[in-house]
Amino acid sequence: MKSLRNARILAIGLALVGGGTGIEAAPLSWSVIVDNGYDMPGTAAVKFNSYNQPSVNANGLVVFRARSRAAPGRPGHGVYQRHVGAGPITEIVSRGDEVPQPNNTLYNGVLSDFQEFSSMPRIGNDSPLVATRGQSQPVWTFQLLDTSVNPPVLTDTRVGTSGIYANPGGVLMTGASLLGSAVDVDQTTLTFPQFSVPGAPAGTRFDVFPGAPAVADGRYIAFKGNYTDPSDLLGKTGVYYRDILPVVAPAPVPAIQLVANSNTVIPIQPAGGTTTFGSTAPPSAANGYMVFTGLDIEEAPTLGGIYRAPLTPSPALQTLAGIGEQVPGEPLGATFTFFGEGLSLSPDGRYVSFWGAWGTETFPKILHCPADGNADIVAYCLANADNYPVNIPVHQGIFVHDAQTGTTHPVAKTGQDGIVDFMYWVFSGRPPGTGGGDETAEEPPRWRSSAFAALSATPGHAVQTAFKANKSTHDGIYLRQGLLETLPVLTIVETVNSSGNAIDAGAPAGSIVTTVGIERDGFRNRILTVAVGMLAPDPVDPLLTIGWAGLYLTSAGANVTGALTLDIDATDPLTTYDALSDGLMVLRYLFGLNGPALIAGAVNPGADRTTAAAIEAYLDQLRPALDVDGNGTPDALTDGLLIIRYLFGLRGDTLIAGVVAGDATRATAPLIEEYITNLMP
Repeated sequence: MKSLRNARILAIGLALVGGGTGIEAAPLSWSVIVDNGYDMPGTAAVKFNSYNQPSVNANGLVVFRARSRAAPGRPGHGVYQRHVGAGPITEIVSRGDEVPQPNNTLYNGVLSDFQEFSSMPRIGNDSPLVATRGQSQPVWTFQLLDTSVNPPVLTDTRVGTSGIYANPGGVLMTGASLLGSAVDVDQTTLTFPQFSVPGAPAGTRFDVFPGAPAVADGRYIAFKGNYTDPSDLLGKTGVYYRDILPVVAPAPVPAIQLVANSNTVIPIQPAGGTTTFGSTAPPSAANGYMVFTGLDIEEAPTLGGIYRAPLTPSPALQTLAGIGEQVPGEPLGATFTFFGEGLSLSPDGRYVSFWGAWGTETFPKILHCPADGNADIVAYCLANADNYPVNIPVHQGIFVHDAQTGTTHPVAKTGQDGIVDFMYWVFSGRPPGTGGGDETAEEPPRWRSSAFAALSATPGHAVQTAFKANKSTHDGIYLRQGLLETLPVLTIVETVNSSGNAIDAGAPAGSIVTTVGIERDGFRNRILTVAVGMLAPDPVDPLLTIGWAGLYLTSAGANVTGALTLDIDATDPLTTYDALSDGLMVLRYLFGLNGPALIAGAVNPGADRTTAAAIEAYLDQLRPALDVDGNGTPDALTDGLLIIRYLFGLRGDTLIAGVVAGDATRATAPLIEEYITNLMP
């Protein structure tokens, strides 16, 4: 695709790259998941051309939504997967595929098919199970008694234009649908009671499933659902889960289970308070837990927060972070005022990353309608919401909460590391008059904000958090290794400043990165997946540009440029953290040794950092983080011994016996172990 309007952007970008800003993507080893050179499965040389952010499981199986403009008839659109290095791209489901049962409605002699996939697919950490939303023609026709005429008559009613679909065992099935109010011919018996809204009057159906459904433990889908309560005709919301593993009759079909809804009293409010959730967000789930954002008022919350709940019927909610709570690392009295929706959850359900804001200061931004995407949404935006003004919080951050210790750690904040903003805006919803059937209660289009972060928590390694942020002149994907603010924020890829060819050798020559994206499930087991768009100069006419895009994967271990870790001699991924090399050099350094005495017999074969000068310079940078017990002074007989003992495998009381300073702020084994782990991504 060639474009004149992007030529100036490209020229500026090339000048910055060539002009030596000193900022460049970390020289990671990138693998192509898919790019514009790949054929869509099942087509004859029809190329992919656009992508949403991917999700990945711990084994490197990537799922993504992608499109092509060149497919016969309507543009191609579907959900795909690929295990990079182990096979081709395969289709999970695409536009035109038959909707799985229940589906009894014929169109030109065939059953209802998919029209759109309106959210990013997500994959569980420890299985190949994938979940996605799908829009379709109405899938179910039943007879409903029309009492508006006399005598009443049975009329055909078509319903079921939206659902959540999953693929246990590789077979697509319906996990949730808008069929909860369908009845048998007796007008009483619910045809699909498993799809009815729990916690609402019997036979209440969902109106819409906003956002992307989550997957957990190879058997659960977790999602947000909105519905109209027939008892008061008020719109309500909630978060739910369902076990979607097949059952053998006569076992009952698993029904949708309620976690929290608009009738749930918000935890932790003034005595006697009865305020309920007015807003919920699509959840994340793992290891038998769900996490979600719930607020009293979405636009200006006064109560609510980030919550965790076990995937059990009628679970108790655990507050992880709340509106009005102190922001860690900020002056006393600085409290959270907003929370984001996109929560990333560690595989064990312990850590959750989130966006939060505080204070009252804002700065203005004007939002412009998208140029590409769903034609109905673009047209509706241009007619109703172009040049839309919003006020952005000045004080924002990405945080990680540890549900085991009850502590919240800042990962990145505006005003630090050149970061200006974490918020990104999208116009989405269902324009009036679109769709089909007898369903009209869909969320109307509007501007929605998101902040994008994903965490990786692997046993034996530090928690890592990748996030998208704006640095005034460019966007980027950045990485926090561990939960220590003494360590630098690392650059993975940036718009304008990063070379596209360093990421994708198949991209047009001279490409620069122009867009970047990451999703909450896009970073697992140190496998980081990102969406990247690029521009390159046209080789014939330099006033034109050529567009290119793709999805890419890299391993974000200790080898990321700029990472400060306990891999002192830089042997990742061979003998990354070793007591008799890395630990010994730390101990010698803290004893004051330098030159040959610092490294004698301690550098591993195959290390990338081998000279005394290079290792001493590295340890000088790392020195503030070597204060393991937190007394303000890195010391050989306390901090050095703690590190070398830990690398030898000592834990608990044996780790800390006799070596913690009397004025330490981290004096217990769990705190010491957590701190050292933060230095071992």
